[in-house]
Amino acid sequence: MKTWQQRATALADELVTQGKLTSPEWIAAVRSVPRHVLVPHYYDYDRTASKWVSVDSAHDDLEKVYSNTGLYTKIGSSNSVTPLSSTSTPGLMARMLEMLNIREGHRVLEVGTGTGYNAALLAHRLGAANVFSVDIDAELVALARERLASLGYYPTLAAVDGANGMPKHAPFDRIIATCAVPAVPWPWVEQVTDGGLILVDIKRGIAAGNLILLHRHGHYAEGRFDARWANFMTIRRPQDQQPGQRPDRNRDSVTPRPTPISEPPWEQPTWWFLASLTVSRR
Repeated sequence: MKTWQQRATALADELVTQGKLTSPEWIAAVRSVPRHVLVPHYYDYDRTASKWVSVDSAHDDLEKVYSNTGLYTKIGSSNSVTPLSSTSTPGLMARMLEMLNIREGHRVLEVGTGTGYNAALLAHRLGAANVFSVDIDAELVALARERLASLGYYPTLAAVDGANGMPKHAPFDRIIATCAVPAVPWPWVEQVTDGGLILVDIKRGIAAGNLILLHRHGHYAEGRFDARWANFMTIRRPQDQQPGQRPDRNRDSVTPRPTPISEPPWEQPTWWFLASLTVSRR
């Protein structure tokens, strides 16, 4: 029977082979963090019984929790509802962490604590003092804090509206969102350092948008969509909260540039996103 360390090493090796992991620091993090401790159970949908079934990671399926697989980790009180939280595929997490070009001494804010696995990878790489994570779900934050502490990681966690960031601890060198948003919350731009990076999944619909890496330049942030597909659950917010107001931009110097389409636009989430900007949302 393989140990979790052997399975974690095999997972890291698989991600390296797939080109999702290249940095020695992140390879070491994936090999060292026990994912099953942070994801002690998850949910599979039993189609025969038409209900969600809880699976114990360590005793029932240690192999799956160390595979490149996303797992549902919280469901609502009714089996008919959509899952409330999940842990993304390790390959997507690793790809996003490498996209951020994180360096020693960087302070990173994660929006969407979830299980705490991503925060653990960051803490292993940067030291917990440089890692900050927020989630609107107080129960998830409490569980993540407890499980991270059992591994010796003590990042700063808070149960707050993620769209507001964490102003008390700003500025941050990097902000990574493990949830989808229809538009980038302005507090994130304000809380990242000038020259800093924001990586977020912008989705105005199921397939209208994708991951985008933004660079802050003074009073604005700009960037490009990633060519590879990614998909996250939509950010959960208090019903009475609205996105922060963006300042007006001077667009006098904007120069339109055509972009050639190499594939059918209906197969490209970025084109769907651009098209959605011209459609009224009622």
